[in-house]
Amino acid sequence: MLKKIILITFTFLITTLSVFADKVPYSMKSIKHYGIGVLKIEDDFEVYAKPDANSKILKSFELPRKNSAIVQDSRKVINPYIVNIPSQKEYYATISEYPEKNWVQIYYNQNGKEVGWVKMPDKSNFLTWKEFMYKYGKKNGVVIMKDIAMKDFKLYSQDSEESQVIDEFTYPEYIALRIIRGNWMLVTVVDTGTVYKTGWFRWRTDDGKLRVFPKMK
Repeated sequence: MLKKIILITFTFLITTLSVFADKVPYSMKSIKHYGIGVLKIEDDFEVYAKPDANSKILKSFELPRKNSAIVQDSRKVINPYIVNIPSQKEYYATISEYPEKNWVQIYYNQNGKEVGWVKMPDKSNFLTWKEFMYKYGKKNGVVIMKDIAMKDFKLYSQDSEESQVIDEFTYPEYIALRIIRGNWMLVTVVDTGTVYKTGWFRWRTDDGKLRVFPKMK
């Protein structure tokens, strides 16, 4: 009976991992500018110098139709997106400041410190990082940014670095998000394929740097 349960669990895990395999970002370098959250973009848009349609247009963008990427770090073009999945109509930019009425300021150039204002047609298009993590990470899991040092692959007994380190992981194949509390996540990590480890992981530093990113469907 025990062997049967183990086999079923293993089969489910492998199926789950294969489903999400094509959604793991090929580029997971940290986002250059974090701001307070993200803006979902649903159409071509203009970036203005001020929250005013009569102000100067800094840049116009057309939604990309191909070359999907997540947390893309391109130095060749001005790229406003941290998420770009045309096949699923998912486009997100980083918000630098809280929205003002139906306007929001974004980093329209992820490779520089260039910001501008865009119209926000619906308030639901604005998500804080916590809301964004919950929306996708709770359902699909999260992945570690590639430039995060392995010394930080630690799980704590509580949501504090002063608490006890109860476990470490090396090759996280799947990370299930349970709870977010401030800059901490309660997670279950599938390490090296078969080892399950649960504890609190610091997903964001005090200065806003993200250590994880949610899988996108």
